[in-house]
Amino acid sequence: MIALILAGGCGTRLWPLSRELYPKQFLSLNGSSSLLRSTAELAKEHADEIVVATNREHLFNVRDEIGDIVSEDNIILEPHRKNTAPAIALASLFIAENYGDKSFLAMPSDHVLSRDFFDVVAKAETLAKEHLVTFGINPRYPATGYGYIKPGEPLSTGYRVEKFIEKPSREKAERLIKEGCFWNSGIFLFSPSVLMEEFKTHAPEIARYMHSYEELLNDYEKLPSISIDYAIMERSSRSAVMPYSGRWQDIGNWKSVYEIMPKDAKRNAVKGKAILRDAKECLIYGDDRLIACLGVENLAIIDTKDALLVASKEKSEEVKAIAEELLAEGREEAKIHTTVHKPWGYYTLLEDGERYKVKRLCIYPGRSISLQRHHHRAEHWIVVKGTAKVTREENGKLVEVFVHENESIYIPKSVKHRLENPGKVNLHLIEIQTGEYIQEDDIERFEDEYGRLKLFF
Repeated sequence: MIALILAGGCGTRLWPLSRELYPKQFLSLNGSSSLLRSTAELAKEHADEIVVATNREHLFNVRDEIGDIVSEDNIILEPHRKNTAPAIALASLFIAENYGDKSFLAMPSDHVLSRDFFDVVAKAETLAKEHLVTFGINPRYPATGYGYIKPGEPLSTGYRVEKFIEKPSREKAERLIKEGCFWNSGIFLFSPSVLMEEFKTHAPEIARYMHSYEELLNDYEKLPSISIDYAIMERSSRSAVMPYSGRWQDIGNWKSVYEIMPKDAKRNAVKGKAILRDAKECLIYGDDRLIACLGVENLAIIDTKDALLVASKEKSEEVKAIAEELLAEGREEAKIHTTVHKPWGYYTLLEDGERYKVKRLCIYPGRSISLQRHHHRAEHWIVVKGTAKVTREENGKLVEVFVHENESIYIPKSVKHRLENPGKVNLHLIEIQTGEYIQEDDIERFEDEYGRLKLFF
């Protein structure tokens, strides 16, 4: 079996912690490891190979998180976000061309699962030779944030799907549970050949481009943005459901984060520094600042360096609307954090004013920024820890200079330069930018080992 990890989403319901350029799959919400790494480590125990489908701009994040688990050759880069049906179609062709008609488990990167889930997957492999298999979770309460699956006639293992049901009201959820319905997990087991037949039957607008992996990749922008549920599963007569009663949690909103966190005597879940007085059933998720709560109940308080969310936990699903509004306005708080991850390391914005910007940079060992120049800003680098190898243009030639701790170097406007960490520990610097225009798109690259010559990241 192949494990296909879907890691291309934005996670807008977990704003302000999840941002467009650093979404929830890279966050540590369930322990010390990121959601993506936890999923990959679990899959590694049970799958023959792991394939990851993600957005093109997240390649370096995926590589840094799980490069020791997943070969870079097995990281599929979607050119555009198109929801799960196009992503799974692309991955299915990749798997068929590289591993044959071998069943694959399509699993989101943000679900918490027990190891015994894979025992159920093993039982379903025979079923996947003729059916499209999804996994139904035995409901623990009348959830309104999940879709439901109504099982039909029994099969050799599992059931034929009678009906998929959208997220219900609480009253309807209670009735569905009494009728024996399952939560829809959004996890699937497919064989490429069966899936191809169903794409041809039910989603010809995608199937017409599925001649090969490379051809579909080239035509990806032409595909509709649609989920695998709407495109195939709800239309197909070959959909089957396997019940699962073990641990499962979709980390899709702040209420679900609250559910997996340890609680105090008053059912408060706290990460970070907090003082609570007469507070009950609250989620306090902080960064550096102290959060004080007095006389509040059932709140989600999420504090980051540049944005604060205060909401009823019951309104967790609606956080997505706030994030989408911020994106529509072009607000930076929806796209990036004050800490921005790059292929070479990361930087943290310390201060941003008129005609100047101050950052703290971290360059990983053996990594370097591109050979570049800026037309509107100068840069001053002060080494805090480690040794920097700086390439700087002088009199038309590139000259290398080593800058040590407590030393600095100045890069004037329009001068080609490169910053490299030649050492074995992280290189930390303070970067001071000054000029009439100090936005990130003032960059001209000449050489770049990460293939970003035409990109602004």
